[in-house]
Amino acid sequence: MKNLILNSGWESMIFVMVLFGVLVPLFLFIFGISKYSKDKKQGKIVLIIAAVYTIISFGVCGGFSI
Repeated sequence: MKNLILNSGWESMIFVMVLFGVLVPLFLFIFGISKYSKDKKQGKIVLIIAAVYTIISFGVCGGFSI
């Protein structure tokens, strides 16, 4: 794993982009669900942020297609 990130090839850059595109929204979603059970307003805000981050990180709004 460490050697994969240290190599400067396209594969490692794509791996890191997918890692940030999946793990951060997943963490925000889990945090939003736990927050929603305690405080509905803050939970909704965190879930909306997770949804927007997912859309933007995978390039749906940014035109990530070639």
